[in-house]
Amino acid sequence: MLILAPMTSILYITGRGGSLQKGLAVYLASIADEFDGVAVSPQFLRQEPLHQVQIIQEKIKEEPTRPIIANSYGAYLTLLALIGIDVTPDMVLLLSPVLGAASAKDRMYYSRPPLTNRLEAALSNNTLIRPKVTKLIMGDQDELYSPERISTIDSYFGMETAQIVAGEGHMLSQSTVQEFVNDNLMLD
Repeated sequence: MLILAPMTSILYITGRGGSLQKGLAVYLASIADEFDGVAVSPQFLRQEPLHQVQIIQEKIKEEPTRPIIANSYGAYLTLLALIGIDVTPDMVLLLSPVLGAASAKDRMYYSRPPLTNRLEAALSNNTLIRPKVTKLIMGDQDELYSPERISTIDSYFGMETAQIVAGEGHMLSQSTVQEFVNDNLMLD
C-alpha cells in the first residue's frame, strides 16, 4: 500500500505584479494542504524596499520548515530576506530569479534593482543564510541570465544549485516550472 506524505504548507513569493489568485499560485495552492504567500503587487511595491524584505522575512519566520517558492523579483526579495535571518529555512526554490544588476549589450538592456550592494555584500561576507536545500531554475535565453552570477550562486549554496534550461526565457513554460517544483518537492 502506497502512503503519500501530506504536503504541509507552501510559502509563495510572486514576481513583480504577481497575484496569489492566478497563475502559478493557483497550481501551488492545489498541491499544498496549506498555502500562503506574498503578492509583489503594485501596492506592495509602493513600500520601501527594506520594508518589503522585512515582510517576506516575517513570513519565512512563521514556518521555516515549509518550502518557499519565489519567482523573479520575488526571488530577489527572498534572497535579501535571508540576510541575517535568525532561522534556517528547509527549502527555497527560486524561479527565474533576479540576482542583482543585469545587462544585455545586444539589446541595450540594463537593470539594477534596489539593495543590489546589500546582496553582493552578503554573498561576500557570508551573511546570507543557507537554507538546507536551495535550488534555482532559469532559462538560458533570460535577459537576466549571467553565467558569472550563476557560478557565484552555485559556489555559495553548493554546486548544482542552478538548473539552466536551454531555449527558455524569463517566463519559463508552465510544464518546466511544474516539473521543477514537483521534482524538488518530490511529488509525482
